[in-house]
Amino acid sequence: MLNIKQKLIKTLHIDKASEADFELIKHFICAFDLDNRGLKCEQFLVAKENDELLGFGRIRKHQSCDEFCSLGVIETKRFSGIAKALIEARIKIATQPIYLVCIIPEYFEKLGFVIVNNYPAEIGDKLNYCISELTVPENYVVMKYSD
Repeated sequence: MLNIKQKLIKTLHIDKASEADFELIKHFICAFDLDNRGLKCEQFLVAKENDELLGFGRIRKHQSCDEFCSLGVIETKRFSGIAKALIEARIKIATQPIYLVCIIPEYFEKLGFVIVNNYPAEIGDKLNYCISELTVPENYVVMKYSD
């Protein structure tokens, strides 16, 4: 017998965001206090079940790397594997090294990311933005996907 998490993952569909999805994403980015700078619809992957938006992840393309950011899952659907599915989908289509800035490195370590102290300037800018604008009690770290 499948548990609820396994059932959801089997029916989860990940794709590029539509314009309708993008309007909802912008709402949730504001509600979740995520990076809202320079948002573009084509930057997002979405996770849906029966056309219901359950989560999203943003890919910002930089000259020397990709930045995975603005990862969000609808509160009632958290801890069901949606974020992991979005991250894994992104890794599969990566064409450049993937970096992210986060406050929960232990989560991302399980998915193949490692904390790094050397990173591209664009990621340094993101770290500075997070520290100054998205203040939280936890410390921000930079991570890189290491396959």
